[in-house]
Amino acid sequence: MTNETKQEAKKIVPFKILNGHELANTAPETIPTLVGGLLLQVGVSMVVAKPKTGKSCLARQVGVAVAEGTDFLGNPTLCGDVLLLALEGPLGVIQQHFKKLGHTGTRGTIHVVHGHTPWDGEEGLKRLEETIKSLPKLRLVIVDPAPKLLRLIDSFDPGAVGLAIEKLELIAKVHKLHLMFLVHAKKKVTDDAGDAAMGSTSFRGGTDTNIFMVAKGTQRIISTEQRWGVALEPTLLSFDPDTQSMHLGVSVEVEEEAQQAGKDRNTMKRIEQELWDALSAEENPTQGELLKAVTGKNLTKLRVLEQMVSSGRIVVEKDGPAKRYRAVEIQDEVMKEAA
Repeated sequence: MTNETKQEAKKIVPFKILNGHELANTAPETIPTLVGGLLLQVGVSMVVAKPKTGKSCLARQVGVAVAEGTDFLGNPTLCGDVLLLALEGPLGVIQQHFKKLGHTGTRGTIHVVHGHTPWDGEEGLKRLEETIKSLPKLRLVIVDPAPKLLRLIDSFDPGAVGLAIEKLELIAKVHKLHLMFLVHAKKKVTDDAGDAAMGSTSFRGGTDTNIFMVAKGTQRIISTEQRWGVALEPTLLSFDPDTQSMHLGVSVEVEEEAQQAGKDRNTMKRIEQELWDALSAEENPTQGELLKAVTGKNLTKLRVLEQMVSSGRIVVEKDGPAKRYRAVEIQDEVMKEAA
């Protein structure tokens, strides 16, 4: 058979078409989730962080939460089996972490593949599929990290990365599960957390949920971007050393506002004390003399001065065009000594 004959024999069929109105009428009330508000029941997610930031710990915590049917970061989970491809790091660390997280094995099972996958990424994906087929109760597959399964020659090639993520998405859909993969973040930090993944932005674009973790001193900050639902704004993570688990704290914005409010209070107290010292050192100083004697922004100094006048601790008196101030408590003390 010639090539032309083969091409004629291969029939090209149109794409499968769905009716938009029928889709609307049969739409589910809620989107089925594995982790409520965070991970779809059938979908793909990515966890991005620099090495040693805690992304593997977070992924194992998700795995235990699904296996035990317990909450993850305050969200309910759908209980089921988990497959963890732990492709780097010692097995002992995983063992200790599972124990501290309280994995009982009485509800769902965590199946662990530890070691190396084939050097050929296509072979690795095929072996992953065969492994999934042997575990019919799987709800979640975690690949830690993705490059050691995909074996991409160039992770910055958008075509190669996009195709690899599409294959992961197909695996998730065919086997009706959620597939989470982990990647390292770039060294350079940008304002857009979505650009953090090492490699092409196709990593970011091919997923349903992206989870970003960054270190800020000893603290960890988590945020998400999602195709559906409401993204999690940058939020502090608290760490429980006993269970080696992470929990949501306050948002970074709230924390920064609280810190700023504390700084503002301390500044106001300092200025108040400096104003009081200046009033004690000089008799009836003018407003200009007071402002010059105290450090800080004039607007803040004036605000504190007004508060001290309103509270009755300071009296302001007109002296021609100038304003002169005296401290009531200091003046009373002087009069008592004179008497």
